[in-house]
Amino acid sequence: MAKLLSLADAVAEVVRDGDTTAFEGFTHLIPFAAFRGYRGAELARVNPSIKSVACPYTGEVLATVPAMRLDSAVIHAQKADRAGNVMLEGIVGVQKEAVLAAKRSLVTVEEIVDDLGPRSYNACILPHWTVTAIAHVPGGAHPSYAQGYYKRDNATYEAWDEIARDRDSFKAWIAENVMGKGPEAFAVHAAKSGKGRGK
Repeated sequence: MAKLLSLADAVAEVVRDGDTTAFEGFTHLIPFAAFRGYRGAELARVNPSIKSVACPYTGEVLATVPAMRLDSAVIHAQKADRAGNVMLEGIVGVQKEAVLAAKRSLVTVEEIVDDLGPRSYNACILPHWTVTAIAHVPGGAHPSYAQGYYKRDNATYEAWDEIARDRDSFKAWIAENVMGKGPEAFAVHAAKSGKGRGK
């Protein structure tokens, strides 16, 4: 089960660039990943996982984080083809890295198509052999957005601070809006865009 942390404890965890770098470390099959982040930051003082190493080529001191091997990753994407390849577009964040660093992955998609078709310049294709399972869940990115399908639900994002501030209200929200609903509950968000296609 995932850890629920206080803000102070979360800061002590490897954060932002560190997570991405740690995922990449595993995907490259190396024990750690090095990057220029955390320069001048105090995170290394409170997080013993952050170390430093001198670059053997330039002598530059770089921050390091241990490679992360995830048990599982769950992401949402725009499309999957019938062969199991997945296309991500928009601000893809660390979705690719999370899938590649995971032992198994579930990708929910807006649509399942015969061919992934034209794509934007920032499109990322996850080949079928990197994905364990795919589920057709139109609207599955809600309350976030799915580029080309529907916009972000800003009202939910604004309410989130209050929901997530207290563990009991967070658990109640998850029970009601995630665990207590099936994929059809998300479809209403895709239907609003008029792009809920494919199956």
